[in-house]
Amino acid sequence: IDLEDPIEVGKNETYVIMATNQGSAADTNIQITCDLEANATFVSSDGPTKGTLAGGTVTFAPLATLAPKAKATWHVVVKAAKTGDVRFKVSMKTGQTTRPVEETEATTFYQ
Repeated sequence: IDLEDPIEVGKNETYVIMATNQGSAADTNIQITCDLEANATFVSSDGPTKGTLAGGTVTFAPLATLAPKAKATWHVVVKAAKTGDVRFKVSMKTGQTTRPVEETEATTFYQ
């Protein structure tokens, strides 16, 4: 989710990524990636694992395990660089899923 929407160009927007293990067994090797559009400039990231930026994608180091019913939360902070209808795309892969789980958050950057 985005914490503010709409957001003025030049201001920072924080996206919160929360993974919840809805199952009854531990999930393993949780990998989170976030795709940034050109309208957004990476500022920082934090969470239970370290994030790195490469070519417009923030990749978090894998989280080794997530207990049943437990949650893990990551944050990505971007600066609104120019106006637009922006999409922040998150993808999660785990040792127990056969396909990535993907979510997209829309945010309006305005002048």
